[in-house]
Amino acid sequence: MVLRGDLARMSEPIAEVVASSTREIVAEVFREAEPPPFGTWIEVRTAADHRLYALVSHAETGSLEPGRRAQALGPGWTPDAIQREMPQLQELIRTTVRAQVLGWWDGQSTRPDGRPRVRQSLPPQIAALHDRVAMCEPETVALLGEPFDALRTLARHPDPAVPADELIAAVLAGLYRAHGQGDEGERALLSAGRALLRLLDDDHERLTSILRRAQDAI
Repeated sequence: MVLRGDLARMSEPIAEVVASSTREIVAEVFREAEPPPFGTWIEVRTAADHRLYALVSHAETGSLEPGRRAQALGPGWTPDAIQREMPQLQELIRTTVRAQVLGWWDGQSTRPDGRPRVRQSLPPQIAALHDRVAMCEPETVALLGEPFDALRTLARHPDPAVPADELIAAVLAGLYRAHGQGDEGERALLSAGRALLRLLDDDHERLTSILRRAQDAI
């Protein structure tokens, strides 16, 4: 069973919110941190002690200056040589991720079984600029499974700038891992597959393609 305290503890922050709206956040990744992979869940802890849960759908690295692109240094420069000879270059670039907000928790409410009541819907308030961003722990990812309302949003109202099937496949793979893989992971994947088939209007070919990609990512 997932206890309230498990969600109350936030992982080490890896990024900071630099743009925010009702449906998505943009976060700049700290230089010492690894960007969260495509299709993984991240969380934002707000000033009101709420948690916002968002799915990473895009990442990019570029110049700090808008409209200016980095220039190639040539084949003689290895990553180690660049770090050694021109460490200042790291100060001129940044990595950002864009994530779709798909759930939230008020930090207090629980289900009858004692688990946190995570709502798979848009939160009442958006994330604030400079709020810290962390990777979701497996216990949190598991709570973002059934009743699969987040999957419904991804399948029925996809972001046109994001390859929806690739994102759904990544979500399913993450759900499998969050449930500890093995038999429990298989059961979670089976339940998600059944829900997804209904959401896809019984499009078996598309479902098979998504599940195949999810298996490749496991």
